[in-house]
Amino acid sequence: MPLQLRWVGEEDYQRVAEARMYSYAPASNTIQRYLDGLTKYRRAKPGDFLIAERDGETVGTTTSLSLNIWMRGGAIPCQGVAYVGTIKTARRTGGTEKGVASQLMFETLRKAREREQPISALMPFRASYYEHFGYGNAEQRTEWTIPLSILPRGDFAGVRFYREGDLPRMQSLRQRECQAGQCDIETSPEAWEFWMSQWGDGLVAVDDTNGGIRSYCMFVEERGAQRATVELNDWCAPTTDAMLRMFHFLGSLKDQYSDLKLILPGDYPLNRILKETQIPHRQVDHPVASARPFTRMQIRILDHKRALEAMNLPPHVNGKCVVSVRECEGTTSTFSVDVSDGRVSVSPSSAGADIELTDVLWASIVSADMSATQGRQLGLIRDAAKQSTIDLLDAFSIGSKPFCQEYF
Repeated sequence: MPLQLRWVGEEDYQRVAEARMYSYAPASNTIQRYLDGLTKYRRAKPGDFLIAERDGETVGTTTSLSLNIWMRGGAIPCQGVAYVGTIKTARRTGGTEKGVASQLMFETLRKAREREQPISALMPFRASYYEHFGYGNAEQRTEWTIPLSILPRGDFAGVRFYREGDLPRMQSLRQRECQAGQCDIETSPEAWEFWMSQWGDGLVAVDDTNGGIRSYCMFVEERGAQRATVELNDWCAPTTDAMLRMFHFLGSLKDQYSDLKLILPGDYPLNRILKETQIPHRQVDHPVASARPFTRMQIRILDHKRALEAMNLPPHVNGKCVVSVRECEGTTSTFSVDVSDGRVSVSPSSAGADIELTDVLWASIVSADMSATQGRQLGLIRDAAKQSTIDLLDAFSIGSKPFCQEYF
C-alpha cells in the first residue's frame, strides 16, 4: 500500500512520540521522554509534525519549525527540520517506491515553500544523505579543550551568578549577537524556555558591569578518572572584550578544574590569546590546547530572490552575473544577481549562465561556508565560469564565517 503522509496536531502526539522512539531509541521504556518533548517544550506547534503511515502503522516522522535566520545583517524566515526518522523495521525494504525518509523530506520541503520560508535548515546525522535534498554545509565550528592554567588572566569584576530579573537583558544581548552573526538562528521565547529548563544541570554566570550585561555562560562539571573539566553548554559574548572577560573568569577556576571545554566559531583564533599558543603537531609534556574542527548545520536555498535580497554585502561591492542552480528535484533555477553598493537584486533570466552550480554548492557559497574561489580551486566549479563572476560571488564570504548558537 502506498505511503500516506499527514501533518498532525496534539491528537496524534502519541503516534509522533512512538515514531521518534522506534526511530532513535534503544528501548520502548523511553516513550515518556519523547512525549514530554512534545508537550512540555513548545518550540514546535500543532501542525508542525509530519507522520508517514502504511497500512495504518506509523513508519516515520519529521518536524518543521518556523524560525528566523540572520545572514549578512538580514533576517530571513527559515524552516528548521528536526526529528527526521524512519522506524527501524521500515528502512530500505526494497521495491521501486522511494524510501520513507525521502518521501518525508520532499513533503517537508513542500511545507517550507507553502509557508514562504526561503531557507530550510537542519543539523544532520549524515551530511551526504541530505545533500540528495539540496542541503549544503553552512556552519564551521571548533571544539576546544584548554587547560585552565594557560587561559589569560585579567579583570572580570562584575561577573556573578544569574538572578531573577536578568532574563530580559540576556535575551536582548543574545538577539544582538544573533543579528551580528552569520547563519545564526534567533532564540525564540519557546527556545529560551527549553534552554532554561536545563540550567539546573549546571550554573549560569553573567557579566554585569555598570548595569549592562556584557556576556553570560552556562557551565557544567564533568569529572573523569583523573581530570575535572568545566564545559560551557551555552554562552553569549558578542564583543572581543566580553569574550576576554569571560575567559578571565573561567581561568580563575583553575584550582577546582583542570580543563575548559567549549565550542567556538571555526574562524576564532583562540590559541593566540593563550599563554601557550601552540596546538601541538606531536606529543608534548607541557599544557597545551587541542582543537577539533567540525561541521553541523546545513541549509537549502528555496527562494533565491527573497534569500539574497535580504542580505547586506559590503558597500563597495558592485557587479552583475547570471547564475544557474541545478536543483535536486531535477529542475534548474536561472536568475540574474545584480549587486549595487552592496544591495542585492535578483530577477529571472533567460540569458546564458555565467556560472553553473549544484544547489548544494550554492548553499555553501551563499552562507560563506566556502568561497566561490575555493570552489573553483577544488574543481567544484567549472573553469568556464568568468573570473568577474567568481569575484562577485566571493563577496558573500566577506565577514564572519557561519556559526549558529541555536540548536534544533
